[in-house]
Amino acid sequence: MTAALDVIVLGGGHNGLTAAGYLGKAGLKTLVLERRDVLGGAAVTEEFHPGYRNSIASYVVSLLRSEVIRDLQLEQHGYELIPLAGDVEICGEDHLFLNGEEANDRAEIGRYSAVDYDAMLRFEAMLEETGEVIRNQWLREPPSLKAGFFDLLGMIRAGRDLKALPEDLRYRLLQLMTGSAADMVERWFESDMVRSMFASHCVSGNNASFHHPGSAIPFFHHALGEFDGPDGGWGLPRGGMGGITQAMASFAREQGVELRTGAAVQRILVEQGKAVGVRLESGEEIRARAVLSNADPKRTFLNLLAPEDLPEDFRFDISHLRMGHASLRMNLALSGLPELRDYPGAGVLPQHQSSIVIFPSMAAMEQNYHEAKAGKLPSEPRLDLVIPSTLDDSLAPPGHHVMSLLCKYYPFTPKDGHWDELREPVADQIIDYLSRFMPNLKELVVGRQVLTPLDLERVFGLTEGDIFHGRHDLDQIFSLRPHPRAAQYKTPLSGLYLCGSGSHPGGAVSGAPGYNGARRVIRDLR
Repeated sequence: MTAALDVIVLGGGHNGLTAAGYLGKAGLKTLVLERRDVLGGAAVTEEFHPGYRNSIASYVVSLLRSEVIRDLQLEQHGYELIPLAGDVEICGEDHLFLNGEEANDRAEIGRYSAVDYDAMLRFEAMLEETGEVIRNQWLREPPSLKAGFFDLLGMIRAGRDLKALPEDLRYRLLQLMTGSAADMVERWFESDMVRSMFASHCVSGNNASFHHPGSAIPFFHHALGEFDGPDGGWGLPRGGMGGITQAMASFAREQGVELRTGAAVQRILVEQGKAVGVRLESGEEIRARAVLSNADPKRTFLNLLAPEDLPEDFRFDISHLRMGHASLRMNLALSGLPELRDYPGAGVLPQHQSSIVIFPSMAAMEQNYHEAKAGKLPSEPRLDLVIPSTLDDSLAPPGHHVMSLLCKYYPFTPKDGHWDELREPVADQIIDYLSRFMPNLKELVVGRQVLTPLDLERVFGLTEGDIFHGRHDLDQIFSLRPHPRAAQYKTPLSGLYLCGSGSHPGGAVSGAPGYNGARRVIRDLR
């Protein structure tokens, strides 16, 4: 039977919509199937309490590629990014406010060290220069281990980028890729506050010991931002993260792409060793020349395909991918503005409009990681939060606010109890802890949404609650992500492709996996 469609995209998250935009632009008849009733995947804005809207899962952006913004005309379709004012870093009684102004930042860090400000400048400059090599690989297929002509070409391109670096920066790049976060911060900084602050930067994008080889890789996420240019910082989309995905959806529709919600896929259809379409949970079957999955690798290969559809050794390797980000998300509806313990004052301050990170000492964060591995819950979690309504008044009633919290480390399977029983007590404990730094917080809370690691799996289809579709460990990145036989977006099953964060270059809202996956499909179908 002739397929009525060229491509079916599984999942209407930001990478699926990115891919759909490029496929439609290339003239391919494309259908996007989204399980939930709203497009956007984890990059979505929803009302979580009457009158209060927020980015309920992913909540800040910096890594969205400028090529994707330009090619998909996102700004013409309503996308607007608001920069954060700076970074508030709080460790116990210690605190810093960094806003990028030299006099301010030098004085702030000078309270803890006479040398760490200059060390920070050198460290961040090194990250920028070495990070250019990483940035250049994001919109390229990683080289295949097969070493054919095009694979060798990819290796040559990567090697050329590496060779362009001065010898000392090549050394630093390899240190960052293979060394540990603990080694890096102890080598570069002298004060406990600054060391803990930089180590904390590796927590939000990782689930690993500070002493594990490769645990320094998340430093690149803080150096590769492209907001308003290559050297940009972090920002908030106006209207929440749904501002990104709704703009993507608008462009895709303009290109003739069909977008369906409430369309859960039960099975990828396979005939004569080729993916030929999908069967929905409703029983409807839809055929296409290719299937492009934005679901994570375990869900794609182990849940949506029968065992006989894939090589046994490939399935075995996929089943052993390390998943789990140990993340808990909370959204708070507030009747007023939280007071900041360390920055008293009336009205909205620049600190309210900044990224606020609250973390225990480096040793305590390390202990939290090991306890989470054993299923234990932290008493002093690492909290990454923003108050987006201080910059975007469309999210809450006048004078009211919403707050996003990313909390770590919280195990997918608690040792004592089930998340359905622990959800509210743990949320209470987090708010109690946060109130040490925001004294009036409790009296302001009028509503909350708590998404445990288990909820992240249930709601968004993220296996083990992994917001990156698989950990960014050394053996799960680049040409090994998610597997050497699927790292170029084409899988061992003919007609089946990947475009999600489980493929290169990995998690975060970049659009790069969607861009790369779409290009591969376009090349193969033409």
